[in-house]
Amino acid sequence: MKAIGIDPGLSMTGFGIVESLDRGGKACDWGAIRTDSKAPIPVRLKTIYEGLKKILQKWDPGLLVMEEVFVLKQFPKAAIRLGEVRGIIYLAAEEMKIPVLEVKPTEVKSALTGSGRADKEQIKKAIQQLLKISVSINSSHAGDALALALTGLSRSKNFRW
Repeated sequence: MKAIGIDPGLSMTGFGIVESLDRGGKACDWGAIRTDSKAPIPVRLKTIYEGLKKILQKWDPGLLVMEEVFVLKQFPKAAIRLGEVRGIIYLAAEEMKIPVLEVKPTEVKSALTGSGRADKEQIKKAIQQLLKISVSINSSHAGDALALALTGLSRSKNFRW
C-alpha cells in the first residue's frame, strides 16, 4: 500500500509518498507544491489543487495523511488560510476516493523518535534511517510529509518497523 503525507501551506505544500513493503517501507517521491506569493489567493489554491491532483493520479495512494489542525491565537488569518488549503486537499482526496487520516503532531514525533517533543532535524534523521534515504531531504515540508505518510501507514497496520 502507498500513502501520501501532506504538510499543507499556502506558500508551500509538502508531500511525501511512502510504499509499505513486507518489512519497512520505501520513499517513492517527495517535494513541495509552491505558489507565487504575489498571485491572488484563488490562483494559489488552484495551483495547489492541480499539483496535488497530478501527484495523486501518478502514485494512486490508498491513504492520505495530514496533521490535525492546531491554531495559534496570535495568527488567526494564518489559520483561515490553512483551512482553505486543507479544504482543497480534502476535495482532491474525495474526488480520487482516497481516505484521509489525521494524526497529531506529537503522535508523529513519538512514533518516529520515541519523543513527542522531537525537533525537525530529529524527525528528518529518523525518516532517512527508516526509509533508507541516502540523499538529503532539502525541504522540511517534504520531510514532515514523509513522516506523516509513514505514521499513517503504521497506524493503519500497513507498516511494520
